Amino acid sequence: MQHDRNHKKIEKICEYLGEDINAVPCKEVVEHISRCPTCKVYFDTVKKTVVLCKENDCAEKLPEEVNRRLLKRLNLE
Repeated sequence: MQHDRNHKKIEKICEYLGEDINAVPCKEVVEHISRCPTCKVYFDTVKKTVVLCKENDCAEKLPEEVNRRLLKRLNLE
């Protein structure tokens, strides 16, 4: 199923965000995103979330329940 293959690619995005864009796995992800509008939107959303989290680095730890719900919502459980 196409969605399952896309989901695997999205998992790679999460693994490699912040890594060297020239790394082979990153190149594969970038290539896929350039061809898949759905993944492009998802990638942009995740990337913006990561940027916002880094910009607003907080000493306070995310409550475990909130973290669990976030991971579930992002399909990263």
